[in-house]
Amino acid sequence: MPEPSLQQPAHDSRQPFRIVVDVLATPEQVHALQEVIGQALCAAPAEHPGACRTAWSMAHVGGGADGLDGSYGLDQEEAAFLREHLAQVPVWPRAEVDRSLGLPPTPHPHP
Repeated sequence: MPEPSLQQPAHDSRQPFRIVVDVLATPEQVHALQEVIGQALCAAPAEHPGACRTAWSMAHVGGGADGLDGSYGLDQEEAAFLREHLAQVPVWPRAEVDRSLGLPPTPHPHP
């Protein structure tokens, strides 16, 4: 198998970019966000045959206090900084978000 070339072909005008998004969310919300971003990048259903239409990769870092040891990209100080600054951002109630997007109301789970 030939070794991959590290040089960009002359006809390829693409460049690598990184988009960084900090989010204060639950693990479930992060997973859902990754799915939405992946579908937006690829523009195809999640489980499609063949290559994506755009070359991309994605990972998340952070998590609970047990994961904040630096091995996942966030240390305790960075996590505290993000929590302090992102916690101040007002968020819409779920019903308002659904209504603004024209979605049917989300049923509330019963205790």
